[in-house]
Amino acid sequence: MKQKNNSRNLRWRIIAILLGVSLLPLGLVGIGSLLTYGKLLEEKTIEMHRRVIQTHAEGIDLYLAERLRALDLVVRTHRRHELENKNMLEKLLSTLNDSYGMAFIDLGVIFESGEHLAYVGPYDLGDKNYAGEQWFKDVMVRGVYLSDVFMGFRKVPHFVMAVRRQDESGNWLIRATMSSDVFDRLVGSGRMGDTGDVFVVNAAGVYQTPPKSGHVMEASSIKSLGMHQGVSVSRVREDAGVLVRATTWVNGGRWLLVAQQQESEIQAPVYHAVVLGFLAVAIAVVLVVVTTVLATSHLIGRVEQADAQRDALSKDLLRSAKLASLGEMSSGLAHEINNPLAIISAELTNIGDLITEEMTEAGWRDEIVQAVKRSKRQVQRCGGITAKMLQFGRKSDVYLQATDIGERLDEIVGLMRKQAEIRNVDIQLDVQKGLCPGLLDPTELEQVIANLINNSLYAIRGGGIIRIKAEREGKQIRINVIDNGSGIPAEDLERIFQPFFTTKPPGKGTGLGLAVCYGIVRGWGGDITASSRLGEGTAITIRLPAADQEAAAVGRIARSER
Repeated sequence: MKQKNNSRNLRWRIIAILLGVSLLPLGLVGIGSLLTYGKLLEEKTIEMHRRVIQTHAEGIDLYLAERLRALDLVVRTHRRHELENKNMLEKLLSTLNDSYGMAFIDLGVIFESGEHLAYVGPYDLGDKNYAGEQWFKDVMVRGVYLSDVFMGFRKVPHFVMAVRRQDESGNWLIRATMSSDVFDRLVGSGRMGDTGDVFVVNAAGVYQTPPKSGHVMEASSIKSLGMHQGVSVSRVREDAGVLVRATTWVNGGRWLLVAQQQESEIQAPVYHAVVLGFLAVAIAVVLVVVTTVLATSHLIGRVEQADAQRDALSKDLLRSAKLASLGEMSSGLAHEINNPLAIISAELTNIGDLITEEMTEAGWRDEIVQAVKRSKRQVQRCGGITAKMLQFGRKSDVYLQATDIGERLDEIVGLMRKQAEIRNVDIQLDVQKGLCPGLLDPTELEQVIANLINNSLYAIRGGGIIRIKAEREGKQIRINVIDNGSGIPAEDLERIFQPFFTTKPPGKGTGLGLAVCYGIVRGWGGDITASSRLGEGTAITIRLPAADQEAAAVGRIARSER
């Protein structure tokens, strides 16, 4: 009881110390990281908006500049009389739309007097005179012009771009009406989030592209449009809440690109990160507490189990000692039995010699001779058993050498084939071509294979097949002895290599054959295993070391003790 109380007190002391050391730094680091990371994430979010609007502005400027350059190329590469040809002008319009994604609605060639020289497009504008239009006056002065959105003769919002050229006939220009739908989609593609909005206003604050709430050519809520370089980010309070607004000038400073979004939506990832951070810290605290309690309990439990493990170790050592002494006991027992067996055998021989003719006349001679022969057979059988016991228990020097597996197996099969033929069993040998030598004792190999063949012959009833196969397997050689005999029950398969265990009926086996094979193969540094299915047959697999080329040249290369 006292020891149990000491263990409990020790457990709680260790838990308290570990939790104090772990949770205090974790808490300080967690709070500091959350505060710093939250501020950093908000700054990074604003910076991301700044980069997005800058990239979007560059895309819009590139869009407009490419189309202006296309018109400029047209007037530079074509003379006025060529462009006055309506078919040529239609072909140019088709080519421009194929190249620039249906960005152009119509094309018109206009003389310096404001009259159309040629027009192609969906509107009836061929007879219109633009001399009084502001955009026409501007392009005649500037040479290249991109207008704001206006109504014009067609009474729908649109904007145009025009390029002027002067030749021997005077000043003339080519004008293109741009597709508002295409440009609006380009501008609107910069919207971010559910509350995000992107639009363009001119210097007077009038919408040039439609916002989420409002229409083109309506006055926007943006009043202060001072020029600034790059992207300007500000917070604006409106009825819908606080907006984060990023602005930058495009189209050479004539249009202002505006991207705005609710501040709450921008800060949502920050709040989300803070919540996740607190959850992470909380989970870490729980993990630290659970881990500390479990680790401490495990440690104390191991201490409490020390005595039980010591007792178990003592039992294991005792069991090992018993197994080790089994071989010595078998050897001693075999020696003690061999001596009286030798005497019995000698006496039986004497008895056979002393049988007289008188015994024959009395009718006893044949009976005595048969009894002597039976006794000798039993003595020989006992001698075989004691020989196996000696082999099982004796520790002897084993000389391993590089051995030609195929040649040795061929000899063994040749010796056993006659015995197999008597039982109507076919022994088939399959040795891999060019198989390298194995590192083993060739005499012991003969003993092992012969023992396995004898077991297979006993298991086969009414004829069958024994297959012996040898092949290279990595750094080892694998020998399989497979029969189609009666098989071994699953409950007995794990015990067949144990000494004195046999599946044969009494008087038919000693249970030492496979135990001896096991000891021999293990003495080579190899392994022997068995698999079997009742009624289908048994397969014994031997894996033994392969001898390298140097070992094959030297011959006997190793000496071990079994």
